[in-house]
Amino acid sequence: MRLITFIYAFIGLGYLVLSAVPVWAGMADIPWEVKADKMSRFTNPECLVAEGHVVMTRKQGTVSGITPAVAASKSLTIHGDWLRLEKGNLIKARGHVVLDSVDEHITAEMADLDLRNHTGTLRHATLYFPKRHVYLAGEEVTKTGELTYYLRDGWITKCDPEAGKAPPWSFGWSRAHITEEGFAHFVNATLRVKNVPVLYSPYFAFSTNQHRKTGFLMPEFSQGSRDGSGVLVPFFINLSPSQDITLYGGGLSKRGVMGGMEYRYVHDKNSKGTLALNYLHDRLKDTAADDYKSDGIYRTIENRYWLRGKIDHAFPDGWQGRADIDLVSDRDYLQEYSDGILGFTKSDQRFNKAFKRGFESKTTLVRSNTLQLSKSWASMSLNGELRTVDDTTSTPSTHHLWSLPHITFDGRTPLLRYQAGAGALRSFAQATDILWNTDFVYYRREAGVGGQRLDLHPQVTAPLSISPYLETTTTLGVRETFYNVDDKSGGPARYGSGILSRYLYDFNLSTSTIFMRDFSLAGQRRLTHMIRPRISYDYIPYKDQSYLPSMDGIDRIAAKNLITYGLDNDFDLGQQGDDSPSRRLAYSKITQSYNIREAHRDLSGPDDHRRPLSDIAIEVGAYPLPAWSMIYKTQWNVYGRGILNYELTSNYSNDNKDSVGFGYRYYPAQTVNQLNINLTKNFTHTLMAQAIFDHSLSTDETSDASLRLFYNPACWSMEILAATATDEDYRFTVLFSLEGVGNIIGFNKAIQ
Repeated sequence: MRLITFIYAFIGLGYLVLSAVPVWAGMADIPWEVKADKMSRFTNPECLVAEGHVVMTRKQGTVSGITPAVAASKSLTIHGDWLRLEKGNLIKARGHVVLDSVDEHITAEMADLDLRNHTGTLRHATLYFPKRHVYLAGEEVTKTGELTYYLRDGWITKCDPEAGKAPPWSFGWSRAHITEEGFAHFVNATLRVKNVPVLYSPYFAFSTNQHRKTGFLMPEFSQGSRDGSGVLVPFFINLSPSQDITLYGGGLSKRGVMGGMEYRYVHDKNSKGTLALNYLHDRLKDTAADDYKSDGIYRTIENRYWLRGKIDHAFPDGWQGRADIDLVSDRDYLQEYSDGILGFTKSDQRFNKAFKRGFESKTTLVRSNTLQLSKSWASMSLNGELRTVDDTTSTPSTHHLWSLPHITFDGRTPLLRYQAGAGALRSFAQATDILWNTDFVYYRREAGVGGQRLDLHPQVTAPLSISPYLETTTTLGVRETFYNVDDKSGGPARYGSGILSRYLYDFNLSTSTIFMRDFSLAGQRRLTHMIRPRISYDYIPYKDQSYLPSMDGIDRIAAKNLITYGLDNDFDLGQQGDDSPSRRLAYSKITQSYNIREAHRDLSGPDDHRRPLSDIAIEVGAYPLPAWSMIYKTQWNVYGRGILNYELTSNYSNDNKDSVGFGYRYYPAQTVNQLNINLTKNFTHTLMAQAIFDHSLSTDETSDASLRLFYNPACWSMEILAATATDEDYRFTVLFSLEGVGNIIGFNKAIQ
C-alpha cells in the first residue's frame, strides 16, 4: 500500500484549509493529517478526494498561530473507504465510516458533514457515547446542532452489543429526537427483548445522560382478584440538582382512581428529607361476603391514603433535628398494598436506605409521629421530642398519650476534673463521677389523665478498692418527681389540686472478678477461656404511689431489696504469642436474683408461698465458623414451672454472600410461637434466589411466605416473586429494571 501524508496548515493553502471545526463540536482553525492509498486534489471546485483506507486525524496539542481554545482541542479521527474534503468545511465519507473521539464513537455506511454549522446526515449509523454508556442506531441520523439529533427507524440501549446479536433490551422507534440536554423523545416507542417487541407506547422519553431528567417513567401494571386490572404511571420532575418530585397517576378497575407523589431534597449529607403520599378512591367496601382478612371488621371509607415522610436537618452549633411522619387512613391499607413501587415494602426499604430508619410494622395499628431536636456534648446530651399517635383501630381511643413536649437531659462528669494533689480521699474523689437523668414531659390526652411531670434523678458512682482481685463500684442516687395533673376523666377528683410529688432514693453495689487461662492447640493456636463471676445488690425503699397518676413506667418505681448473681464464660480462638483474640468461639451467661423483700414478706394465707428466687436467665452462643452464629436464650422457673420461654437464632453466610437464617421464638405469656426462615443463594454473579418464610404457630397464620429470583446482568435486571397474600391464595409478580430507566414494569397476577 502506498501511503501519502499531507499536513495542511493555514498559510498558503487556503483552499485546503479545514476551518477548524471538529466533526461534532465547534472549534476554530486547526490542522489535520490525512492518510490514504490514493489522494487527488481538484481546483474547481476546490476539494481533496482520498480513497482506500482513509484516515483523517486531528491531534490534540498546541499549534502555533491559532487560539488557545483550539490548542486545547480534543483529538478526532475519521475513517472511511472514500472521503471528500470541500472548501467550506464540508466532508463526505462513504464505506465503513468511523468517527472516533473521547466523547463518541460513530459507525455508518455514509456521512455528509458540515463542520462549521455542526450539522450532517448519516446513513445506517450507530452512535456510542462512552461517558453516558448509551448506544443509539438509526437508518437515518440527522445532526441538527452541536448536541442535537433527529433519528428515523432506530433503537437505543445501554447494553454493550455483541456482533451479530440483538441487545438484551432496547427501545425502538419510528422517530426520535435527542435534545441538547441529552434527553431522548421517542414516537411509536417499542420495548424489545432480544429484538422481540413486548410493549408499545405512542410516546416515551429516556435520559441518555447520567444526570436526572424530567419525564415519564414506564408504568407499573397489576392484576388481582379484588383489585382487577391496574396501571400506575410515574412522572419524574427534576426541580433542581438537589430536589425532585415524582407524581404517580393511575387506577384499579375494581377499586377506582389511585395516585401518589414523592418529594425529595438534599441540602447536605446531614440535612435531607423525603415526603410521600399514596391515595386511592376506593369503590370497594368490605361486606360479609367479601371481608378482607375475614376478621369481621368491615371497612367502609372511600378515601384511603398513606402519608409518610422523614426529615434530618443539621442546625448550627451541633443541633440535630429529625421528623418522622406516618399517617394511614385505615388498619388494612398497608397490608392490602404492601407490594409495588408505592407499597409498604419498597417504601420502607427506600427510607431505611436514605435515613437509616424505616417505619413501624405494617400491622401496627397505633402509629407514632415524632418531631425531635437534640444536641450532644462529650459527656452529656439534650433531647426534645413532640410525639403524636395515629390510631387506626376499628374503635379509636381518646386515651392515647401525646408528648407535647418530652425533654431529657442526661450526662456524666467527674466529681473533680483536675488531678492535682495527693491523698486517699482526693484519689477517691477524682475517680468518682456524678450522673444525672432529667426528664420533663407534658402528656396530653383527649380524655383521661395527663399533665406535666418533672423527674430529677442525680447519682454518684465511685469505685471501691476492696481487693486487687475485685472490680467493685457503688452508686447512690436520689429521685424527686413533681406532677401537675390534668384530669379529664370526668369522674370524681382523685388528685386534688393536681400538684403532687414523690421522693425516692436508690443504692447499688456491684463487684466482679475475672479468671483467665490460655490453652495451647495444634498449629500454634490457642484457646482463651475467661470466667467472670459477678454479684450486685440493689435497694429502693417501698413507697406507696397509688396517689399518683399512672402514665408510663416512671410513675411506678417498684421497691427493690435484691441480690443478683451471675456467671459469664467466654471462649476465644487466637494465635500463640498474640494477645488479641482472633475471633469469638463461644460464650454463656447465667443470671438469677434473690429477692430479700419477698423472702420476708408476710403470707396472706396457708396457700401462699414465698418465692424469693427469680427465674434463671440463660444465654448461650456459639460460632463454629467465622460466619456462622447460633444463639439460644431461655428462662427457667425454679418453682416447678420449668422452662417459661425460649428463642433460638442461627445465621450463616459465606464469601459468596449465600446466607441461611433461622429463628424460633416461644413466649406463651405474649402468645408468641413464631418460626422465621430466610435463605439466600447466589448461583452466579448475576443470578440470586431468596426464600422467606414467617409463620405463627400459635395462630396458624403465615405472615410472609415468598420466593424471589433476581437476575442482574450488566445492563438490566429482573425480579420474579411468588408469595402468599392475605386476601388471595398466591400472588405472582415479575418486575423488570433497565439501566438508566429504573423499575419500568411490573406484572402482578393473583392465582386463586
